[in-house]
Amino acid sequence: MLQAADIYKLIHQSVFGPGHIITGAEAARTALEQEMAGLEPGASALSDELEPIDPAGRLVRVNLKPLVGRPEAVERLVDVLVESAGTVQGKNEDAETRLAAALGWCREHLPFLADELAVLSTETRAAGFPARHHSTVYLRNYRPAYRVVRLDLWERPRRTDVSLPESGPGDFRS
Repeated sequence: MLQAADIYKLIHQSVFGPGHIITGAEAARTALEQEMAGLEPGASALSDELEPIDPAGRLVRVNLKPLVGRPEAVERLVDVLVESAGTVQGKNEDAETRLAAALGWCREHLPFLADELAVLSTETRAAGFPARHHSTVYLRNYRPAYRVVRLDLWERPRRTDVSLPESGPGDFRS
């Protein structure tokens, strides 16, 4: 059920991250809340909470279904999403390299997709590697609901609102 457009989307996300959809924290929060309002709680049909999407594992898809009903996780995701969008700087050369590798893999393992991916690679290269949507087939069968973020940001401990006194007996910060 995977189509050439879905392979391209994965590669685009693995290179450029979420920057193309993030205009600010409020817009990200609103879009996320709207999407999550239509989801049933539970595991995603595709995978667990996290799905690595780049070869080094630096970027992941955070699946939304496991986060339904967890407002603290949604707030955390918005923060991480905005920071990820501001720090991931993909390069067209990396997209081209990964598309070439995917095309070689398709020729060997999914030959029925190779020609379509080759055409799509040529078109997207000429257009500067724009973001694309999932195929209709993929959307219908998998109903993906996720956000792409940097794994290190998602896994870092949250800051607490607890403040330590500036100084005093037993001050351990000096």
